[in-house]
Amino acid sequence: MRKNIFAILVVFLSIAAVFGQNEKALETYNRGLDLQTAGKLDEAVAEYDKAIALYPKMADAFNNRANIKLGRGDLTGALNDYTKAVEFKPGDGMAFFNRGVVYLQMSKYAEAVADFTKALETMPTYAMAYNNRGNARADLNDYKSAIADYDKAVELAPKSFEGFYNRGIAKQLTKDYAGSIADLSIAAELQPKNVNVYLSRALSLEELDKTAAIADYTKAIELDPAQAQVYARRGLLLFEGKKKAEARRDLERAIQLDASLGGEYGEFLKLAKQP
Repeated sequence: MRKNIFAILVVFLSIAAVFGQNEKALETYNRGLDLQTAGKLDEAVAEYDKAIALYPKMADAFNNRANIKLGRGDLTGALNDYTKAVEFKPGDGMAFFNRGVVYLQMSKYAEAVADFTKALETMPTYAMAYNNRGNARADLNDYKSAIADYDKAVELAPKSFEGFYNRGIAKQLTKDYAGSIADLSIAAELQPKNVNVYLSRALSLEELDKTAAIADYTKAIELDPAQAQVYARRGLLLFEGKKKAEARRDLERAIQLDASLGGEYGEFLKLAKQP
């Protein structure tokens, strides 16, 4: 599972931005901004609505209202507002970035790529935009371009967990297992308690070093002992290594946690029980 970065920018609008165009709209906008900062989102939306009614081209009001809608899961409403924001302020790279986030969540990956690309025209050192564009490209099965974007993300942000993690997943999908393990190992150093890192690295290790894969599944179980599939995967590897007693315990535990796994792993469990 790739990691998207959702960076939502609340725009602090200066008086100079609209002074002489509609001072009342600015006052209303600023009230909305204060309310949003205070977490009073319903009241903030109401003020942004009024500001937009007074000055229909106030891009920042559309952007901030969209942020609230996105946070609430109203993707269509957020998309419409971000679209207005970029229409009225086409040089605002963050508005394009935010709309790209919406497109990602809507699984509109080509549109997301276009918006992250547009964002990078004005924010060429914004690592998060490279990361998210990489995710969109990966979802389009363009792994070569995705990896290039992750390369840029980790170049700009050498401590970027998402960049290394996502690049590790992309390399895994292209069967570059050694490269995947290297990236996921860095991700594990950056977030040593992230269970997904060990699960993902274990899948690559299964191709090159089954003993190390077992160790990663063991670490994942330590961090989250309720994941049935992890016990099942480790159990299969133990079975392949002729450690039947340990395999049996893992497979029994997996089926205990998720009875639906009995169909997939039941035969292995029977074999593990044989002397």
